[in-house]
Amino acid sequence: MPSLKSLPYELVSFVIQDLDILDIRNLSRSCRKFLYLTWEGRIAKQILETKAPYSLEARHARNARNALPGEQQYAVQLRRLIKRQEAITAISPLSVAIVAHAQSWIYENGVLCYIRDLQLRLLDIHKSGSSEIVVDLCALIYQNIPASRGAHKSKIRIKPLYYADGIVSCVFSLSKICWLLVFDSRTGRCITTRPLESTAKIFVRNNASFLYYGTNSEISDEDDDEDYRYWRIWAFDLGAATWLDDKLDVPELMGADHGTTICFKIFDGYFYAVSNQAALEVEEVDWISHYTCFRFPVQRDGFSFCKPPRYPIWRRNQVEGVIDDRWYFIRMFKDEATGQLKVVESRKEWLVGRISPRRTYYTTVIDFDNPSHVERSLSENTRISTSTSGVEKMHPAVPMKPKARNPHFVHPGDDNSESFMPTLGKCPMRSYHPSCQTFIDIVDDPAPRDPNGQRIRLRGRMRRLRTPEEYAQRKRLLRTDESGLEDSLDQEIKDLYKEGPEMFWPPAPDSINSDPALASLYAILNPKGYHGNITGTWDERSLIYATGGDGRRGGLQALVLVSWDPSIHLAGTAPYPSDPRTLGLDQHRIGAPTLLYDGKGKEKEVAGQRPSSTSNIPPPDGSPDSGLLLKPGDDDWAAVEPARYLEICQGFHFLL
Repeated sequence: MPSLKSLPYELVSFVIQDLDILDIRNLSRSCRKFLYLTWEGRIAKQILETKAPYSLEARHARNARNALPGEQQYAVQLRRLIKRQEAITAISPLSVAIVAHAQSWIYENGVLCYIRDLQLRLLDIHKSGSSEIVVDLCALIYQNIPASRGAHKSKIRIKPLYYADGIVSCVFSLSKICWLLVFDSRTGRCITTRPLESTAKIFVRNNASFLYYGTNSEISDEDDDEDYRYWRIWAFDLGAATWLDDKLDVPELMGADHGTTICFKIFDGYFYAVSNQAALEVEEVDWISHYTCFRFPVQRDGFSFCKPPRYPIWRRNQVEGVIDDRWYFIRMFKDEATGQLKVVESRKEWLVGRISPRRTYYTTVIDFDNPSHVERSLSENTRISTSTSGVEKMHPAVPMKPKARNPHFVHPGDDNSESFMPTLGKCPMRSYHPSCQTFIDIVDDPAPRDPNGQRIRLRGRMRRLRTPEEYAQRKRLLRTDESGLEDSLDQEIKDLYKEGPEMFWPPAPDSINSDPALASLYAILNPKGYHGNITGTWDERSLIYATGGDGRRGGLQALVLVSWDPSIHLAGTAPYPSDPRTLGLDQHRIGAPTLLYDGKGKEKEVAGQRPSSTSNIPPPDGSPDSGLLLKPGDDDWAAVEPARYLEICQGFHFLL
């Protein structure tokens, strides 16, 4: 039988169709004959377009505007994707840096918006910007909100809400009166100001054409026993620069905490909302929990087409066990491989038959048009009517049997009986990366010698599908019979997946042999004078957390960036001065013999080194400084200045 190395190029491309991206990575490094898998443009294009066509890397390869040929750009972006997934699954960031000191901040769509001393600064993290757009908030407010003129700066309160497509939304308050303030950071133009009757749980979402904001402020009087507040949403046409007369009332949407019980998102021309809390009467009748969700097209008459999914989307059976809802998080995302809209939810549960709680990450497809046969059969007894708000409402008529869970969409996390589980106060930020089957927490893990001190670390665990040989071997092993829905599901998951070890990053310092480089890294993760009150947010490329501030209004917090993306390389970050292997990086990435070119057109094998997977990765838009750009405008409240992190100058990168 011929070896894989002897197969023609075209046949190898068929073989790798059944491998995932990291397996292709491993194959490319196993032998110099397969190095072309990640360096040759045509096959890299095939891999990226079939394995991750909806990833940011694939979009950048299609839309690249630089000197590299189109197919070669696919090779660059494939190596970028591999490097990102490696970093996430190994819980090994590629760079860390203190990027700002701020009084309030948001991180949306790769851009950090932060406020300090009534200046709003915008830094494009995803594009490694070395400059920031700086907005003089006093000048902006005085010019565009007449009621603010003459107000002392100490009376002004402003908070950023959202950023997308160059448009920044803030809420401004003065003497208990609030306004929504929206401006274009690229042109220096104020788009709209609007007085607000309420700012309760206010959110903003926009694309280049429309902007929506909503508040959880309307009181429902349908239930005489227990009133509750529901959502009301307004729309602004950015092209026509007008507010629409219609508004959308959504009394069926119960969740009120962004990122915990509810999330709003715009995907592909639709506005989506999904909540893990449903109407009270539904919960009481059948004890079957469904996601409450709706969508409408982003257009002038979009509210008229607001609808829920055709069939209810099952979430859980209440008899599965008790939930500790303090550990919730919920997020919508588009699958990098299939383009499907999905929601991932983290729940800490006392599942039936267990004496200790377990965190589990559940992924569910949010499909409005083509429900699966199982979902349809389970929903035969569901009727749909139209509520007074115009949003169709689902009414389960009789109790329904829950469907079986897909083991690929259930990722059991940590369990008190098996591993370290931090308390909620010591785990201020939790994240999950579906494309890598990896969960990552920020934990405050004080050193034993200083139990009251702060020591931020990353903690996580990944899982991977077993190979056919591993799966067959496991099925041959004798095991005791198990009963119950969760037990059988857990067993199926263990048969299919091999769980990696619990990992911490950076490693705990050696109390005997000190490492100055490691001490410097901890000083970046735990900035001196900025301890406590830790909050954070994340996307598929990086996370940012804030620490410090002493909980006071206006107190400064240090903002720390932790990046998994090799193309995010902030100017001034230094290479880590010690051996990266001491930080617990994946040994296969560091120690495997690989190939370098010796300058004479020949390849040579060098232990512990390989061609840089991030060399010649340009900024995604091809410009020398691909940060935000400001075009000249009529107003004088916006300018461009060097990024503040260049003055702070505290950061490391771990690129090889």
